[in-house]
Amino acid sequence: HFVYVLIASADDLFAEMAAVSIATLRETTPDARITILSDETTRGQRTPATALLTSLVDNWVCERLEASSPMERSRRLKLTCRHLIDGDFIYLDCDTLIARDLTPLAQHRGDFAAVQDLGQPLPEIKELVARKKWILPSRRFNGGVLGLRDTPRVRQMYEAAASIWKEAASAGVYYDQLPFWIATKRAELPVTWLSPSFNAQITMKSYAAIRPHIFHIFSLQFAQRDHTVLHVLTKKLKTDGRLDRDLLLAFVETGNPWMRLSRPGQY
Repeated sequence: HFVYVLIASADDLFAEMAAVSIATLRETTPDARITILSDETTRGQRTPATALLTSLVDNWVCERLEASSPMERSRRLKLTCRHLIDGDFIYLDCDTLIARDLTPLAQHRGDFAAVQDLGQPLPEIKELVARKKWILPSRRFNGGVLGLRDTPRVRQMYEAAASIWKEAASAGVYYDQLPFWIATKRAELPVTWLSPSFNAQITMKSYAAIRPHIFHIFSLQFAQRDHTVLHVLTKKLKTDGRLDRDLLLAFVETGNPWMRLSRPGQY
C-alpha cells in the first residue's frame, strides 16, 4: 500500500507533480494499492491532473482541515497520516519518480524504515533546536520515503511528532523532518535503514545510489527548472492538459531522469 499526501491549488504544480509520480508508480508496480490523502479543496478541483489522479489511484481520502496556508495543511496531513490510514503502508512524497518495481520496499524489515538524509539541518532549524534544547539524532533520515508498519510505537511516534511540529510552527519553523527526527529519538524507535536506491535524493548534479528505485527530486524553484523528466512532464500536463506518455515510458525503460542529455537514458 502506497500513500501520497496532496494539497494543491489551481495556481501551483503539485497535483500535476503527484500525477506524474503516481503514473510512474503504476507503470513500474502495476498491482500497487495507491491512496491519496488530501483536503476537500484539493479533491474538489476539476483539472486534467485531478482527473488523471482519479483514474490512477485506488482510494482518495479527504480530510476537512482548518483554514491555513497550503504548506501548513500539507504538513498537518503528513504528520497525521499514520492515524488516518489503517494498515502498513509506504509514504511517498509527490516530488518522486519511480523507476523500478517497489514490491521489495513494501517488504521492508522493522516498524519504521527510511533512507539517510543527505543534507544538513538548515540554520533556522539549528537555531530552534539550540533554543529549545532539543537533541537531534546523529544519523538523520529523509522524510520523502517512509516505510510505516501499523504498530502502537509508530502511531505514538507520529502523535509526538505532530505535537513537536505545532511547537516548532509557533516559532515559525514549519519543516516536517525536524519533528520526526526528534520524536524518533525521544521514543527510541529504531530506524530500519534502507538502501539509498529507495530514496535517491538528487539536485541538479547527481544522486547517491546505483540504479535507484526512487528518484527524489527536490522541488525548490520547481517552476523555474526543466532539468528532469519530472519537471518536463509536470509542466506539460499543466499547460497541455495531457500526460506525455512517450517521455514517461522512456524514463521507465531507461531509469534516467535527466533531460539535459541527448535523450533520457544516456549516462
